[in-house]
Amino acid sequence: MIKGFLIFSIYLFLSSCSTSIKKIDSNLAIDDFFMTQFEINGDKSYSISSPKSLLIKDIQKYKLDKTKILFYELDKVNYVVKSLKSSLLNNKDIELEGNVRLYDVNNKANTIYSNKAFWNIDKDEFTLIGDVILNNNSINIESSKAVLNRKENIIKFFKPVKYRYLNDSSTLNYKVKAENAYYDLNKKAMYFESKNERIKSKINF
Repeated sequence: MIKGFLIFSIYLFLSSCSTSIKKIDSNLAIDDFFMTQFEINGDKSYSISSPKSLLIKDIQKYKLDKTKILFYELDKVNYVVKSLKSSLLNNKDIELEGNVRLYDVNNKANTIYSNKAFWNIDKDEFTLIGDVILNNNSINIESSKAVLNRKENIIKFFKPVKYRYLNDSSTLNYKVKAENAYYDLNKKAMYFESKNERIKSKINF
């Protein structure tokens, strides 16, 4: 959980008050939605933006098009998440759908794709679900579910996990199947585990 009191603010950048905000029955259409949150020391924690959104007042739910989330560390962007659409409920839980992509800004080769993603904005864990694929210059990982811990910079891939490593300097092509796997983004290392202990290994690259 993010420590400390967080200052919460929403900025709506409107090109024209008469055209950017429109009432649709009891709902509210908003152009250029932007929400940001700060740590108590003033550093940015994250921001959420969308070119078009609809606020459903009765249930306090935002429906966002072409959603973009920026995660910050030490006031610098370290992860970028994009999706075709999303839903933000009670300014707390967000669900992303459609061509979800997570980019590691510190290593641009690291990109994760999934069908959906879920995040409680009060927590550090970001969950990706459905045909999760991690690609970079060295590895390819496929899983049904993955969880990114933003503070530890570790991604856990849940069973079934399929891992493929191709060393360009040789003809060796490594393939591993395991119940779970962990990818340490800082150390660039993969860890595999299995309850039956038949698979328990580490690969550095």
